[in-house]
Amino acid sequence: MFRGKYILLVVLLAFAIGCKKKDVVPGTSGTGGGGNTGGGSVFTTNAVIPVSAATIRECFNGMKTKDVHPRLLFSNADITRIKETSAADAFAKSNYDDIISRANALLGAALPTYALDGAGLRIPSIHTVSNDQIPYLVLAYQFTKDARYAAKCWQQVDALCGFPDWGANRHFLDAGIAAKGVAIALDGLWDYLSSSQRLRIYNTVKSFVLQPGKTQIETNTGVWKWYLSDDNWNGICHGGMLMAALAGYEYDSTFNSTVIAMSANGIARYMQSLEPDGASEEGMSYWAYGLNNTFLAFESLKRCLSTTYGLAESAGFKKTGWFPYQVSGPVGTVSIGDDYLYNGKSNKFLSYFWFAKYFNDANLAKMHYDACLAVNASRTVKMNGWTDLLFYPKELVGSGSSTQAPLGGYIRGLEYMYVLEKHNDDNALYVGIHGGDNASSHGHLDAGSFYLQALGENFGIGNLGRQDPYPADYFTVTNPAYTSAPTNTAAATGRFYYYRIKTESKNCLVFNPDARPEQNPAGKASLSKSDLDASGGFFLLDLRDCYTRDVNAYRRGIKLNRSRGLVTVQDEFTPKSSSLVYWLMQTPASDGITLSPDGKTATMVRNGKTIYAVLKAPATAVFEKVDRSTSTVLYLNETAPIFGTLMSGKNSLNPFYGKLQIRLTGISAATTIRVDFVTSLTTATTDLVPLDNWTTTN
Repeated sequence: MFRGKYILLVVLLAFAIGCKKKDVVPGTSGTGGGGNTGGGSVFTTNAVIPVSAATIRECFNGMKTKDVHPRLLFSNADITRIKETSAADAFAKSNYDDIISRANALLGAALPTYALDGAGLRIPSIHTVSNDQIPYLVLAYQFTKDARYAAKCWQQVDALCGFPDWGANRHFLDAGIAAKGVAIALDGLWDYLSSSQRLRIYNTVKSFVLQPGKTQIETNTGVWKWYLSDDNWNGICHGGMLMAALAGYEYDSTFNSTVIAMSANGIARYMQSLEPDGASEEGMSYWAYGLNNTFLAFESLKRCLSTTYGLAESAGFKKTGWFPYQVSGPVGTVSIGDDYLYNGKSNKFLSYFWFAKYFNDANLAKMHYDACLAVNASRTVKMNGWTDLLFYPKELVGSGSSTQAPLGGYIRGLEYMYVLEKHNDDNALYVGIHGGDNASSHGHLDAGSFYLQALGENFGIGNLGRQDPYPADYFTVTNPAYTSAPTNTAAATGRFYYYRIKTESKNCLVFNPDARPEQNPAGKASLSKSDLDASGGFFLLDLRDCYTRDVNAYRRGIKLNRSRGLVTVQDEFTPKSSSLVYWLMQTPASDGITLSPDGKTATMVRNGKTIYAVLKAPATAVFEKVDRSTSTVLYLNETAPIFGTLMSGKNSLNPFYGKLQIRLTGISAATTIRVDFVTSLTTATTDLVPLDNWTTTN
């Protein structure tokens, strides 16, 4: 199941920024988020978390938002401004048209029905309606005042209100998602809905989400204790509760003030998880899923209460809008853990304009604007359509400078490191490596997995993505355990039997493959040395903690030498006993791999682009290739008999990816494996140098 660290709450009593008095101008939504949508006197507060229900009441009354709708994410004035901008600005018009087009398509869509997924946990229709339908119908209604959109949205929400539950006592994530969706509907359709319809929505969200959520927090009960996590569940569930309690605040101001205070205090854990660099250890899809709900909740807090009580001003959160661009190469964004794949220029992951607008970051606004144009150029369905229109900071974009992520970097928290050959060139060389904590939420056994882009192609795929949809046993811990005695007997199915979770589906080393997890599920990789300069850069990871069963020592290094056009991946390890060792690289170029007669060079062709892998050490090693398969999961020869039948029909196939590999037997002494990647066989490679002596040029 979703596994956060479940750390003890560290109350963020003082933020460096955000705790100072700041004027809030009614009817505005510029730097620092939105203001009062209803007019009235200016209200300010210096309150920071932990906050009380009394503070919430004071702020709500001070902002004079009573009986003012819409108020959560936009005001009537905002809608007018967006329509005017969309009539004159090509970027805004594209997203505006996308919203109307999607809303039109939804007019004939079937209403949601109550059904659980295959795991017996989730209500998929809640996610579809709340994330992908309600916002488009509400905004289409606001833009056009065409009652067809409002009527369809009400029918959807009414159907949700007829469900027996929203999963609060089974899978609270669904409840949080539903709360956000119906809050947007209640607030955005307020002038269309009758008083009885509004009350039906509020009473349902109170019964299905707010009351059980409040009870679980107060009594320390509930499945998985999502309110103690520091992962996406925290932001989604608390965020949904915040929005729902703010949307229906006047129905029970005492109750809702308590819910808002609880949720604001509880979401601090999630903010702490983004320290220090704004990275999410869960990868891009869960970064977006968790933070989308979170920043919408923060926008609602700012507009309704004048402040986020310092939450949005935490150091990591202030940086997190840049995160997608820090983990993207020329033609793809890195996938980590239970993530989707973002290979290719048109699939690179986007951030959100909200971050640029809230923090008045003109360079991020320009960076995101340029990224949207590049990614959406060939897409009929725009990425980030409705949120990016709502928070489009046209003036900031115009004043921002074209900015790129550095040519090399270390993103702490995710523990991802990369080196890029040059900017503004889709054909540039790029190499990255993921370290991190194998026990992180949604983590795979992938410590040390490397990523390689070159010549406009993804040649080294460090992660094959999530098993989708999640099977019922996907988060079940398997036996034998990592520390068990060697065995070829697998027990009940579970997480570490799924191919895409296992180390053998990564660009990693595998020692002595059998029925046990190949890496320590509790292991952590650590950065031991790095250097970046004009000549290139390198990073060295200490991986011993992830391979404690099999090695006495193990480090892996990645390096990019710009002057030579050379990428190097080098492993140095000392086995505890005589070992079978695999060096593995997942690649979509397997059909185009040809091996030299001596097995030392692999010519890899992808879409007419050629890169060469050159095996520099050990002297006795040779490359092997494993072609991709449309019918077989490519377990190793040693593990296929163990898992092939047991997991038959449970694994998704990986029809686009084969392997380049090295197989070493009887390895008992300290060993070095070095593989170079070059775009020309005339490239002068360097002599074998121990990792301790690496520089950016040798």
